[in-house]
Amino acid sequence: MDALLGELTVLAERAGVPVPADPHDEHQRWPLYQRTMARPECHAQLMATVAADPDSVLVLAVVLQMLEIDRDGRDHWVALARDEKDLAYASRRAAEHAILDAYGDVPGLGPAMIPTWTDWLQRTLSEVSTVPGVLELLAHHGRTKRIRRTASSRAGAPR
Repeated sequence: MDALLGELTVLAERAGVPVPADPHDEHQRWPLYQRTMARPECHAQLMATVAADPDSVLVLAVVLQMLEIDRDGRDHWVALARDEKDLAYASRRAAEHAILDAYGDVPGLGPAMIPTWTDWLQRTLSEVSTVPGVLELLAHHGRTKRIRRTASSRAGAPR
């Protein structure tokens, strides 16, 4: 925990906030992590701090949020996951963010690919994709009624 306290101190200084009163309490560390996720100049120190954090649930929460925020650092964030299950989950979510970055317009796109996507990815793409082919595939092959309905309404909407 001494290593964590040192990293937390540096992170808090960079963010211009006090060190959590009880650095052992993950509920007090989380607001500091959230604040620094929004500040690119703090990302390197946040990564060092999270690497020293003993709470694997908190680490995974930060990793998953940073996958959306720090595109270039995704592989580094994924590497912070502590066990095989968390690593697999973070790796899959990083791959999904890459698909999302392309609005779903990826090589091999077709009806057989849609079922390999998670509900989260299908739902998000149905809401944000501007690629007609993606929206049409989701409208016909989306896993849930909500995904199909959202994609269908957006496929016909002017872009």
